Amino acid sequence: MSRPKEFNPDDAVEKAMQVFWHKGYGATSMEDLLSAMDLNRGSLYDTFGDKRQLFLKVVDRYCTNFVGAKFSLLNQPGPAIPTLRRFIHGMIESGLADPQRRGCLIANTVMELAPHENEIAGTLCQALKMAEDTFFQVLARAKQQGELTEDKDPRALARFLTTMLQGTIVMIKSGASADAVKQTVETALSILD
Repeated sequence: MSRPKEFNPDDAVEKAMQVFWHKGYGATSMEDLLSAMDLNRGSLYDTFGDKRQLFLKVVDRYCTNFVGAKFSLLNQPGPAIPTLRRFIHGMIESGLADPQRRGCLIANTVMELAPHENEIAGTLCQALKMAEDTFFQVLARAKQQGELTEDKDPRALARFLTTMLQGTIVMIKSGASADAVKQTVETALSILD
């Protein structure tokens, strides 16, 4: 009979997420993870597998608990475009307020691993598609409610906003000034007028 785990696996994945988000996949060592998660090597391997398997769990958690929770804010009833603008401004303000300027775990990982890690790239592609689909639903609702002109294509706008949001998060991570980031966002959002 195996002994019960003496740690909470969800808490351990959360701690691992913070390390990967801050350092990136390649720069994160097993020692970094063991220290942050307060686990011994055997417990980590028995519960999560290797570093790569743990990272896939981290990405899943990030997409579900962090990104999914934020994007659920777009499901509010009422005028869609003001909700969308508030959401994007909130995401940017959150990124600018992060003293570590970690950026987005998805964007960071796409740039680091997607060219040579097919499974991880596929997972990240699904996360970006989820963001695009959520933007599309809001924009389709905006069009139905008369907030967008007939010539505006909700799917094309959704792709554009997904790309713009990821790009501005990369700007934040690279140290761009808050004014430059905000000006970029305002220029991009003018497409909704």
